[in-house]
Amino acid sequence: MVSFTSKKNKRVLVALSGGVDSAVAAYTLKMQGYEVFGVHMKFWTESEGKEYSHLSAKDNKCCSIEGVEDARNLCNRLGIPFYVLNFREDFKDDIVSYFISSFRQGLTPNPCVMCNKKIKFGLLYTKLKDFDADYVATGHYARIINKRGDYYLSRSKDLNKDQSYFLHNIDKDVLSKTLFPIGEFESKDIVRKIAEEAGIRITAKKDSQEICFIPGNDYKGFLSRNVQDISDPGDIVGTNGEVIGRHIGLSFYTIGQRKGIETKINRPLYVVKKNFRDNTLIVGDIEDCKIYDINLKKINLLSKGSISKNMKIQVRYRGKVLDISEYNLSGDEIEIKLRDGEIAVAPGQYGVLYNDNIVIGGGVISI
Repeated sequence: MVSFTSKKNKRVLVALSGGVDSAVAAYTLKMQGYEVFGVHMKFWTESEGKEYSHLSAKDNKCCSIEGVEDARNLCNRLGIPFYVLNFREDFKDDIVSYFISSFRQGLTPNPCVMCNKKIKFGLLYTKLKDFDADYVATGHYARIINKRGDYYLSRSKDLNKDQSYFLHNIDKDVLSKTLFPIGEFESKDIVRKIAEEAGIRITAKKDSQEICFIPGNDYKGFLSRNVQDISDPGDIVGTNGEVIGRHIGLSFYTIGQRKGIETKINRPLYVVKKNFRDNTLIVGDIEDCKIYDINLKKINLLSKGSISKNMKIQVRYRGKVLDISEYNLSGDEIEIKLRDGEIAVAPGQYGVLYNDNIVIGGGVISI
């Protein structure tokens, strides 16, 4: 059995999705001596609208029917209170609207980053007073490092599962009131072992990078149903200027995309650029997608003193960490030159800056 170090008794809200990670987070904190409250957040799902009644069987993956029941059963087993918080309208206004607005602008959004900032580490924090709680905890794979009273966001010990990329945009002030117990474990195998030894039973859920509120991960269907005027069809053009096919609307493509591009050229082609001025999709070989200069806008700094040429940047979740040769920070924007360049860097996604495993901050990619 895994042993736990006793901690002083503090009150903590644990966000429970119904998955094994958040379940073990709650169990771990209780074993450490915290007074734990389980909270399950209900988010917006497209099936709530009358016009989408045919989707009634589709839940938001972060708050499915099975998920709420698993969370409730866990709390009963642990002997801790369980609450369901209705964040449907806030989720729709802050996350779904952002997602749609980004596509209208031809960008590639990352709603998980925005959800962490606005909902899980934003709105949920406003509930601390209601529960007279000291901390919020989740099942994220990340760590909080306390150095002489200053708090830093760090990668998890299990680097293969690390989720700090999605957390870089949260407010620095919340770090001192956040707990990530799962981030302290060396692997998910340990998490599963703890769950087994503790008798924690949850519905099997696959790890997924799909967007939680889009049924079947069908972006095109979701956008077509919700945004009638998002973009018109137009020409697909090679890097040499030759028209080689037709696209279904620029907003349905992202930089570096290969699948779903139909042309008369008999080899894989990738999206190099989306030209909204003449409604053309520029495609080429993978090397045509390589860039060296990235601008990050709306920078959120969690560790301002770590800004230097020694920092590195990650431009997508699970993407490789890239070396920086030059940078220029001005206000809430930073211009970065990559030493070796990178392919498929999509405007609207996030670039996250690291000093070793410490998150410096990040911002919205503009190229």
